[in-house]
Amino acid sequence: MEGSHHLHFCGNVSYKISESSCCNGNVTNGLSQLVADCCDSVAYNPLNEICCDGRILTRSSTHAKCCGKVMYLTTTHLCCGGNNIFQWKENHFCCGKETYDMTTHCCCTNLTLEVKPKNETCCPKVTGTDKRTGCQQGSLPTRLKISSTLSKNLESKCGSKPYNPKNKICCSGNLYKKASALTKCCGKDVYTLSDDNVLCCNGILHLNVPEQSECVGGVIYAPPNTICQMSARPRLGEHCCGGQTFNPRTHICCNGHSHNKMNGNYCCGSEVYDHHNQLLRCCSGHLYNLTRLSGEAECCGNHLLEYNNNQICCSSSTNAIIYDTKPNHRCCGHYYYNTSLWSCCAEHLKPTPKPDSSPAEYRLKPLMDLIPEMCNKTVFFGKVESVALENYQRHIVLKVVGQVDVISEKIIKDPWLHVSLDHCSSPATENGMTYLWEENHDRKYKLLSHHVDLTSDMHMFYAVCYQKKR
Repeated sequence: MEGSHHLHFCGNVSYKISESSCCNGNVTNGLSQLVADCCDSVAYNPLNEICCDGRILTRSSTHAKCCGKVMYLTTTHLCCGGNNIFQWKENHFCCGKETYDMTTHCCCTNLTLEVKPKNETCCPKVTGTDKRTGCQQGSLPTRLKISSTLSKNLESKCGSKPYNPKNKICCSGNLYKKASALTKCCGKDVYTLSDDNVLCCNGILHLNVPEQSECVGGVIYAPPNTICQMSARPRLGEHCCGGQTFNPRTHICCNGHSHNKMNGNYCCGSEVYDHHNQLLRCCSGHLYNLTRLSGEAECCGNHLLEYNNNQICCSSSTNAIIYDTKPNHRCCGHYYYNTSLWSCCAEHLKPTPKPDSSPAEYRLKPLMDLIPEMCNKTVFFGKVESVALENYQRHIVLKVVGQVDVISEKIIKDPWLHVSLDHCSSPATENGMTYLWEENHDRKYKLLSHHVDLTSDMHMFYAVCYQKKR
């Protein structure tokens, strides 16, 4: 989320890309540029909408495309000549602005239709040069590009190569043609969210996977398959803080700014604060005063989400974005999707709506957002050692690497735990990563945080909780 909190400029107007979007010099508020695309001068959400010749339309399906100014379904219709829509029929293709049956006709030079001769190839009188340029056995439906003029304020370089994000996408230094606003990166490869039988699993793109396949801990599971595939100091003894020296016994250094420890023992960006002050909230390095809100707010990345404000925070381990709430919409990681178009399983979007599916039970938060609330609960740090999928249940082998229970100081005797989660309604987990977990009374376990840093995050957590106990 680096840079998402800082101001950018759209023409002469400043804006935050985590809250608004810039399209051709115009700002659209309430929709983050991190998930939006542009339709001329207006931003829209390409998951739930489509831009056709400057008009924003509500998607009727994930297979919707544009044909001129109208929308059509690629599964049931053809778009010929950029403006004409025809019912799909077997063996029918486009020839200019009309369709033809390739078993009975030929589409030849200048896109003219001819009756297909018996026992001969199509367009027999065409010269060799014309064959290369004009003779066609029909053309596939026209797939118009969605207008997506991104803000020129964003970086438009892929490595050292400049590129136009309107029609290209950069994936780990590799440039690809941007087929639509649903084109996304998977590691170094590119794919479209609405593609069937394609699965992005831990940065690796898998093609031709069976339907209902799932990515669990870097392993592809298919329904019939249960087998894993796969600082300089100015003088001796002095400490630096920015361009000044400081005494670490009495002061604390926060991003180059020295503060007296009497004002607090913990950093939030460049400021210092007392973690137990309920009217102060540190959100990913940005400190907020909640006095006017009486503490009724929570963090959404580096922003503050006020309760009862008709807004919702959708977050993943990479982004956290605030959306205006809409009926029949849910979070899937940091995306906000229409349930009539998409379904979500373990923070992965799929172009197969499932109206009866259960929504995600909760969203994970950064570890620091859970302090000091978690200090009064039985929680522990568990490292994911192994994951398996069976009958929509995700079975996880956890190695307990640290426990926090400052009330009873009860110790988990067995360092190995076997945890089962409902796969689709639970957040994603990765092999080898450590998370904060909560143990309930019936020995059920709940995943609480994004993956944590074993040194800095855990030290902070223990320091705050045990300091609170004293």
